[in-house]
Amino acid sequence: MIPQAPMRSLFLTVILIAVCAGLFQVSGTDASAPGMLEITTDEDLKEYMKNVTSEYRYGYSNGMYYDMAMAVPEMVLAPAPMAAKEMGAPATTSAGSDKGASDFSTTNIQVAGVDEADFVKNDGKYIYIKSGDTLTIVDAFPPQQGKIVTELPVKGSVSELFLAGDRLVVFTDTNDEHWYTPKGSAVPIPDYSRKTQAVIYDISDRKSPKEVRTISAPGTYYNARMIGDYVYVLTKETPDYHNPRMPIIYDGTEPIEISSIWCPPSLMNEYQMHTLTSFPVTGSGQPKAESFLLGYSNTLYVSPQNVYVAYEKQRPWYGWYLTDEKSAESKEPEQESVIHRFAIKDGDIAYKATGTVPGYLLNQFSLDENRGNLRVATTVSDFASDARQYSNVYVFDPSLKIIGRLEHLAPDERIYSARFMGDLLYLVTFKQTDPLFVIDLSNPYQPGLLGELKIPGYSDYLHPYDETHLIGIGKDTMENEWGGIVPTGVKIALFDVINVNNPRLVESIVIGEKGSDSAVLSDHRAFLLDKEKNIMAIPIREVVHIPVQGSTYEGSHTEETWQGTYVFGINPDTGFTEKGRVKQGTGSSDDEWWYGSTVLRSLFMDDVLYTISRDRIVGSDLKDLTKRLMDIGIKHDDRPFRYY
Repeated sequence: MIPQAPMRSLFLTVILIAVCAGLFQVSGTDASAPGMLEITTDEDLKEYMKNVTSEYRYGYSNGMYYDMAMAVPEMVLAPAPMAAKEMGAPATTSAGSDKGASDFSTTNIQVAGVDEADFVKNDGKYIYIKSGDTLTIVDAFPPQQGKIVTELPVKGSVSELFLAGDRLVVFTDTNDEHWYTPKGSAVPIPDYSRKTQAVIYDISDRKSPKEVRTISAPGTYYNARMIGDYVYVLTKETPDYHNPRMPIIYDGTEPIEISSIWCPPSLMNEYQMHTLTSFPVTGSGQPKAESFLLGYSNTLYVSPQNVYVAYEKQRPWYGWYLTDEKSAESKEPEQESVIHRFAIKDGDIAYKATGTVPGYLLNQFSLDENRGNLRVATTVSDFASDARQYSNVYVFDPSLKIIGRLEHLAPDERIYSARFMGDLLYLVTFKQTDPLFVIDLSNPYQPGLLGELKIPGYSDYLHPYDETHLIGIGKDTMENEWGGIVPTGVKIALFDVINVNNPRLVESIVIGEKGSDSAVLSDHRAFLLDKEKNIMAIPIREVVHIPVQGSTYEGSHTEETWQGTYVFGINPDTGFTEKGRVKQGTGSSDDEWWYGSTVLRSLFMDDVLYTISRDRIVGSDLKDLTKRLMDIGIKHDDRPFRYY
């Protein structure tokens, strides 16, 4: 039954009374900024969830039908001030084996000093890789003696890894089962939930890793960062609306209750319970965690001092709104994203601020912290205006108040990639051409557009080559017979931005035809660049169309697919030089989406390039890439894989 307007007003009053009475504590950093409610007991959590479900929801959670369409609009509540803790500098990690390579690559990360978890890591001698429920350790250097030294079954599905000296952190997702008796029933029923385990191994003996510690957190693994000796892992789960409980993490079998949950002061139409857990990799300190009831987050950005979680706010359904309420709501932006800031230091986690911004964020590269301020790039899709899409740039202070803005960039286009570099932001939007915008952020109160360059195609990923040159990796485009634009081959471009008012294209190359792809387009960790060795490795799935001779159908063709890695040298003045290609596997049109041979990562140890797919690790001589020095098959999942 649809709630009536008087019931809605009564419910809002109940929530406001509860806040004023102290049932829920509102916290934040500034009296004029929106804050979060702090819930500290099971009873308060049940009351909060009861209010969420009693008037505006019906059905069941945890996999059963739930009406998530009706929600109460934003209520603005004044938060109480919260003192900020002093932040410290990150520590350094230990080096790899002395018997390994003297020089080796690491994961391509966004922020210096903030390592990102990945499914493969290396220490200059060994390669550590996950596949399904198996952790594989390969003695990879020197490659001529390369061999698998360990295939370790791991409980649950392995997500990603961290490597810190002789410690390896393995994240797994497993099922957790507990029983409860519903109200009015005498029969208990099972309740299944997901949990994430961070298993820490001592790998001083690579042939026999020893499990030394397991940290368990509620929910499915989302993402993780490592700063110095501390890991911060974010997990997410659908809340239990019927029998909610305060989250618990485990250090081995020892339960550690989370003392509070931070909840939005307004009701939303979708919720996810987020738990941010921290623990030391080599130390013995107790894990710490904070839980937050937020929307369906899709962006995590981490600086050495802060964790930012962002999500697009779902707008309410207008069916039962009062006329004046609907009118007021319709004046709000068509899309709005919520950003939460949590301060971190040596494993401590503290909620600090909440802010909102028009539009949606593309990915983690849409955010950047600089001198305490947060810079954000968004796209707004406003179908009520003449320009249905446009892009904005905002600067927030530490309390997540907007202090600077540059709006309505690139009408009718959306952001395809962004890269913050010091006081500059490079932004790529696209509809028919690829405008590269250069934006000045030196004055956080007055962002300004410096220059732009328009070329065919677009870049999905931007990577700085140096302070005055930028690499773009994306797709070339062509016009189809109906006048539309379709993507074709993988495009690699080098931009000269010495003159920020007049950026220019140094060179671009296109690999393959329609259907070609690269893991870099969807995952920056697939990109490998080393200026000292003068190598850039790009995993490529290259599709070439072969015309069918004698066919009466225009454009009829077959496809040839090549799976492997292109390796280039870069001269900032002239562009790219192809150094060679490493073939990983091939496929026909029947199995072109077979993912076993799709190269997902590249790394090097001294003068050996290792290309990694789900089914094998190939080692090649960087001085002559036609020389294959190692080819080791690894266990993999027999499931198709496709980029979207």
